[in-house]
Amino acid sequence: MKKSFHIGKIVNTHGVKGEVKVYPYTDDVNKFVDFDHLYVEDQKIQIETVRIHKNMALVKFKGYDNMDLVLPLMNKNVFIDRDLVDDGGDGHYIVDLIGCEIFDESGIMIGVLVDVLQNTSQDLYQIRRSDNGEDFYLPVVDEFVKNIDLNTRRIIVRLIEGLME
Repeated sequence: MKKSFHIGKIVNTHGVKGEVKVYPYTDDVNKFVDFDHLYVEDQKIQIETVRIHKNMALVKFKGYDNMDLVLPLMNKNVFIDRDLVDDGGDGHYIVDLIGCEIFDESGIMIGVLVDVLQNTSQDLYQIRRSDNGEDFYLPVVDEFVKNIDLNTRRIIVRLIEGLME
């Protein structure tokens, strides 16, 4: 499992005093308030303050006191240490699911999980089929996703007719 998470991206400055807007890649932008540092690409930077505004994290880094100092950070990816993030014990991190093999309930390999889309009413697994290399989307609901085993990197699913088309 990875030691850090890609948790967002710096998309713009905010004001002239060195704040940046971070677009969150997490379902709870309020998690940013709990962090005392972030990694911007591979550089660890201490956080001075975090505010949440319009589902964005407005982050002020220590020592970055004006817009000129934060401009080089624009469009950079933001990461956090895995051990600083708690899933509450009832979920899986997307970063750990990517690359898992997908099998049906009879044990036949269907493909590999290549992405998880989160901009719909429920998450969708983007699965690359092993037979023809084409992608299809599987709603992440209990009816279809039967078992996730991160130790074996296998996800067992139940498919209905027409779902892979």
